Amino acid sequence: MAEVKNYEFQSEVKQLLNILVYSLYKNKEVFLRELISNSIDALNKVNFEILTNQDIEDKEIELRIDISFNKTKKALIIEDTGIGMTDKELIENIGTIAHSGTIEFLRKISEQKPNDINLIGQFGVGFYSCFMVAKEVYIYTKSYKKGSKAWLWKSKGDTNYTIEETVKKTRGTRIEIILKNEDKEFLEKTRIEGIIQKHSRFVPFPIYVDGKKVETKKAIWTNSKSNLKKEDYIDFYKFIENTDEEPITYLHLSSDAPVQFNALLYIPSSSLESIGLIKLDPGVDLYSRKVLIQKGSKDLLPEYLRFVKGVIDSEEIPLNISRETIQNDIKIEKIRKHVVRKLIDNLKKLKQKEFDKYLDFWKLFSKNVKEGIVSDYENRERLADLLLFNSMNNKQDYIDLKKYEENMKEEQKEIYFATGSSIESIEKNPALEAFKIKSFDVLYLTDPIDEFVLEHLRVYSDKNFKSIESADIKVENKSEVKDKKDIESFLEYLKTMYKDKVEDVRISNRLVSGCCILVNPDNSPSIQMEKILKMVNKDYKFTKKILEINPSHELIREMIRIHKEKPDSGDLKDLTYLLLDNLLIREGVVDNIDDVILRMQNIMLKAAKKS
Repeated sequence: MAEVKNYEFQSEVKQLLNILVYSLYKNKEVFLRELISNSIDALNKVNFEILTNQDIEDKEIELRIDISFNKTKKALIIEDTGIGMTDKELIENIGTIAHSGTIEFLRKISEQKPNDINLIGQFGVGFYSCFMVAKEVYIYTKSYKKGSKAWLWKSKGDTNYTIEETVKKTRGTRIEIILKNEDKEFLEKTRIEGIIQKHSRFVPFPIYVDGKKVETKKAIWTNSKSNLKKEDYIDFYKFIENTDEEPITYLHLSSDAPVQFNALLYIPSSSLESIGLIKLDPGVDLYSRKVLIQKGSKDLLPEYLRFVKGVIDSEEIPLNISRETIQNDIKIEKIRKHVVRKLIDNLKKLKQKEFDKYLDFWKLFSKNVKEGIVSDYENRERLADLLLFNSMNNKQDYIDLKKYEENMKEEQKEIYFATGSSIESIEKNPALEAFKIKSFDVLYLTDPIDEFVLEHLRVYSDKNFKSIESADIKVENKSEVKDKKDIESFLEYLKTMYKDKVEDVRISNRLVSGCCILVNPDNSPSIQMEKILKMVNKDYKFTKKILEINPSHELIREMIRIHKEKPDSGDLKDLTYLLLDNLLIREGVVDNIDDVILRMQNIMLKAAKKS
């Protein structure tokens, strides 16, 4: 009798099985789609081995998937002539989950609205979906490797599984699912055929149900665009992504020069990365003559375009190309350059013609576009046209750089921007006052990476980017300032009091109603940028700012009066420090907060006594 070995499921698998078995998913039929997809993957792998390796099991048998029924045992059977598995591969592929973020995501979703979300098959856990309908599962498998033994894997979907040696005549994998009583519908041939037509109509290998071949379609990326409808593209996307969602947009390319290739690329309508759960792996697969060469190739597109899904197929790429050769292949590089430009052009057209759809794209993948501007020098200017911003004149809507430039005043020579954690915080920046008076629009940068992006762009259409705190802009202050000598004397007092806390103290040419403001010396980073630099390097020293005061403001006038009447006033000293404290608090860079609190309490006490 063959030795039976018992194994415990990885703890994450146990949690996943619990979710799948006890959560109420309406769309149970997806389990069959997942098992067929796994079979296709196994057939693709063995097809590659057949082309590159002469010494494999059952080299001449047809590459196919067979689905059959044993109604007496209430068993649904899915069998393929794919690559098969060894006992070690059974443990690695079925007993564990490689994707670290899977369980946490599934747990969160299952606690909310699992019926509304198509979860299965997106995280490398497709096989386990069969336990939604199974009370017991048997896997008979034999590896493609010459002389391999056949193995039987068994589990009831609880805490453990067993593996033992068995008999299987041919290479591949056979899965027998003993169905639960409430799921006997999956023993009906018409039900199974309907699921295949719905989910697996584009499979590259034949599927037989009870010995009869099911009609499937070819890989559509090789078809002429004129022969395809929008529905064809969307159906293909749903197939390759195992989803019911439609893409935001798609791009079908065919090229003969400089390299022959076909590509079918999609922009998805959802992203786990955009909500901070996982970092996406590359989504475009490399094919040669419809044979999979590399799943999720890192060489076809730059990393910032990892969200793009689809296929690229070139007959000029050899079937047996290795990973190292791909990285250095000049043809791959030419394909890459061509596809990146076409993708960017396609997104520009989407922005121009279907702005609502582009907004969907922007909300999901704006960080990727910005990442591209920082990392992809060759396409930096092209990507700049994809950027969207809120601005002083477009708080609720978006504006792009092209529109901003078109709206610039004749005397305006630079593109102005303001940074902050939110639109509301930027609106409170006193530096905006001058730009409102001048009617110069200001871009609002609320994403921490935005300033890095503009720093890498440097210019747009020969216009420099300039922070409002660094811009040399003047407005006329019509308020009367009487005694310039007193003001000059007060400025010197402030410089003496602040010592090395600020770079300089001067009269402001940009404030009308505001009291005072901290501005940046030329070409220094904004405070938002400096906060990021401080997070990266705790020893980073903030740049000294320039304090500008408005001598026509009531508070400044009173301080000038006190200085004139009593230069050594303790109250004036407290007010002077508090004036700068307030600005530093607003910017979030106060080091000695305890001293600030004491000064505030001291002034409050004096005010209370006077009352």
